[in-house]
Amino acid sequence: MKKIITSLFAFVLLVSLTACGTTNKDNEKKELKKIDFVLDWAINTNHTGLFVAKEKGYLADVGIDLDIKPAPEDSTSDLIINNKAPFGIYYQDTMANKLSKGAGITAVAALIEHNTSGIISLKKSNITEPKDLVGKKYGTWNDPVELAMVKSLVEKQNGDFKKITLAPNTDNNSITPLENGLFDAAWIYYAWDGKLAENMNLDTNFFYLKDFSKELDYYSPIIIANNDYLKENKEEAKKVIQAIKKGYVYAIEHPEEAADILIKYAPELKEKRNFIIESQKYLSKQYATNKDRWGEFDPNRWNAFYNWVNKNNIVEKPLAENTGFTNDLIK
Repeated sequence: MKKIITSLFAFVLLVSLTACGTTNKDNEKKELKKIDFVLDWAINTNHTGLFVAKEKGYLADVGIDLDIKPAPEDSTSDLIINNKAPFGIYYQDTMANKLSKGAGITAVAALIEHNTSGIISLKKSNITEPKDLVGKKYGTWNDPVELAMVKSLVEKQNGDFKKITLAPNTDNNSITPLENGLFDAAWIYYAWDGKLAENMNLDTNFFYLKDFSKELDYYSPIIIANNDYLKENKEEAKKVIQAIKKGYVYAIEHPEEAADILIKYAPELKEKRNFIIESQKYLSKQYATNKDRWGEFDPNRWNAFYNWVNKNNIVEKPLAENTGFTNDLIK
């Protein structure tokens, strides 16, 4: 009889614990708060840490369900400025004009520590430094800040910017039109278009902007947030950024696994797995030299670029020191 009672008690306890566990899991799911996060472009390896943070449960651990949304037809920054979403991906260079006009946005984390953008060309064009663009056809996005940077680099080497032919660069990558001869050179981010050119076995030249002007070692891409959201939800915002940081640190440590996680969330990349892995391996060394300090902004570098913007009269209203960024959430 004693054995029967003991067994019955154990059974009831097991059922209760199972039910309790199920209830707890259900509660955990119910307690997750959905927060929108808007991308800047098609899903790529700049974004990997976001999906790793989601896949590994780092966001769920702090009660967040991050709804990662594709890039909108309009500017990502406009959605953040208008508080249609609290977070998104943007760039320090294009952020300059927005801040000059009083936009309520703040950069809260740097996805990549240094500026990995530069100019790519086919080797036969013999473009190895800015002045070599003179007399050539340059594929441009026709962005005022972009053109001002190219102009400054060329003129710094006593080249005549007016003798560069500007051609529209409207493709979803710069490598295909480059290969097809639509232009001789284009501005790219090496982790994507640079690795794509390697994957296509193209014989190219490439130089980083920052190697010819230290002021152009600005932050791109970055995570921006709406100022009103930050003011009203500081602790929540910090939880989100700290969870994302864990995702990027994991991607630094496990680039191949991180690449496969990215592909899981963007299955259209599956046929390009080798390319994605190579891009991820490159970025794993670029995200941060010290993984524990991923996402932090160097105020001197941030200000150096905006001082350059002011000096070149690119924005309507000069940007003050330390405008537009914070390290409060990342530290």
